[in-house]
Amino acid sequence: MITMKCRKCGKPSIYHQKHSGNNYCKECFIKETKRKVRKTLGRDVLKNNIKVAMGLSGGKDSLVMAYLLNEYYKQIPNSNLIAIMVNEGIEGYRTDGIDAAVKFCEEYGIEYKIVHFKDYLGTNLDEIVKIAKEKNLTMNPCSFCGVIRRKILNRVSIEEKCDFLAIGHNLDDVAQAVMMNYIEGDVKKLAFLGKSLKHPKFVKRIKPLEKIPEDEVLLLAEMLELKYHKSPCPYSCLSFRSEVSDITDNLEKNHPGSKYSIVRGYERLLEHIELPGYTGECKICGDLSATEVCKVCSYLKNLGILEKSKFEKI
Repeated sequence: MITMKCRKCGKPSIYHQKHSGNNYCKECFIKETKRKVRKTLGRDVLKNNIKVAMGLSGGKDSLVMAYLLNEYYKQIPNSNLIAIMVNEGIEGYRTDGIDAAVKFCEEYGIEYKIVHFKDYLGTNLDEIVKIAKEKNLTMNPCSFCGVIRRKILNRVSIEEKCDFLAIGHNLDDVAQAVMMNYIEGDVKKLAFLGKSLKHPKFVKRIKPLEKIPEDEVLLLAEMLELKYHKSPCPYSCLSFRSEVSDITDNLEKNHPGSKYSIVRGYERLLEHIELPGYTGECKICGDLSATEVCKVCSYLKNLGILEKSKFEKI
C-alpha cells in the first residue's frame, strides 16, 4: 500500500484535498487553513485598535472561527473580541449550543454576551412558528429566524461599539447563498451578500471561513478537539437552503472544486453589480430599510405581534 506524503513537509498525509489534489499532514493542514483565513481577513481587519463581535451558536463553524480570530488578535495590541450568542427559544436545541459556546469562551478568556429573542420580540421562535401555523401564513421559520438574528446581532454590535461583526459562514454556506439568489433572480440580495454598507447603523460583516469548505472546517474542529454542538436545528430541514445544499453537494461530488467555482464566478460578477442605496429608515424601529417598514417589522405585523416588539429606535 502506497502512503501519500504531505505536499508541504513530506510526512505521511492524513488528508487528501480533492479539489486541489494536495495531501496534508495534521500540522500542515492546520497551518495552511490558518494562512488562508488570515489572507481572507487581510490587513484592514487584522490591525490595532479593533473590536470584533462574533456571532456564536456553539456549532463547529462558529467555534472554529472564534478559535482562529482569538489566535490572531491575541497577538495584536489594543484589539478586543466579544462573542454574541442569540437564544432564539428553540426547545431542546439552542441551550445546548449556547452552553458549548459559553464553555469555549470561558476556556479561552473571551468576553461574551447572551441575548434572547424574547428580549426583543416578547416571544420566542417556537411560539412564532405556532402563531404562523394558526394564521395559515406560509412563513419559513429559517427566513424569519435569519432576519431577526441578524438584526439582533447588528444591534448588539452597535451597542458594544464594534468595528466588525464576524459570521461563521463557510464556503458551502456562501455557495448555497449565491445559488439561492441566482435561482430567485434576486440581484439586490446578490449585491448585499458580497458588499457591505457604510453606515453608522450597520456594523460591517466579515466571514473569516468563507474560503474554507465545510468538511475542512469539521476536520479542523476535530483536530483542535473543540467541544462543539453537533445537533442540527430542527427547523433546518424545512428550508429552501437545504434543497440547494443537496444540489451544490452533488456538483462538488461529481466535479471537485465546484463550490469554489460558484463563489469565484460570483465575485467576478459582483464587480458589475451596484450596491442599492439605503437612504431610508423603518418608520417603526428606525433601522435601515429600503421600504417604509423593514422586513422584521413587516413579519411581526403579519403575525399580529408587532405591539410586543421591543426594538427601540436607534
